[in-house]
Amino acid sequence: MRDTIQSLAEGYKIAFILISILLVNIAYPISELGTAAALLFIGFYLVLTGSAIYLVSSNRRLLIAAVLLGVVIAVTGGITVTSGFTLMWAQLAWNASLFVQVVLLTTLLALFIIESETVTREVLLAAIAIYFLLAALFTVMYGVIESLAPGAFVSSNGAEITWQRLNYFSLVTISTLGYGDITPVTSTAQSLSALEASIGTLYIAILIGRFVSLYQHDKSHK
Repeated sequence: MRDTIQSLAEGYKIAFILISILLVNIAYPISELGTAAALLFIGFYLVLTGSAIYLVSSNRRLLIAAVLLGVVIAVTGGITVTSGFTLMWAQLAWNASLFVQVVLLTTLLALFIIESETVTREVLLAAIAIYFLLAALFTVMYGVIESLAPGAFVSSNGAEITWQRLNYFSLVTISTLGYGDITPVTSTAQSLSALEASIGTLYIAILIGRFVSLYQHDKSHK
């Protein structure tokens, strides 16, 4: 694991992951244009899986895990979309595999920042990537809540609550914008939303503290 963390500083691994994450967050509205478009987006999302495989390529066990996650995401995502989101087991399996993948990437990037002794370009890119990954993590959890308890979230204009809307809601919540066009109405949805908003605020504060510490450490060794 340590070799994998250290290898993140080599080349453009973290930059590749961040670009993949940003592209996914920009392109996800395309998936609302129909089944074919949704399947195309899943294929596009696998670029992120590819970045995960590239990231852990120096660790055999993590490499195998990343490949298996990619396969599960592709299969369960395809089944979920083609079935019109009517198969609960496929939705839960899809969300579970996405959850594990995001946790894996977030953990590796967080460990990289923790073990870094200076504030480098890679450290900054990793911090940005983690922010978007946290939002993705909550998107998955919101999706599970809405699947198990339809109506946990409501839209002010009466629009259907899809995973695309929940992804938007997660990004708005973690940045504490709070537009109010989508509202969590069940206690579970409300508590999770409050938790995400709190994490979004605390993450920035903790990150600044970590960067200041790294800067002072680097300065004291010059």
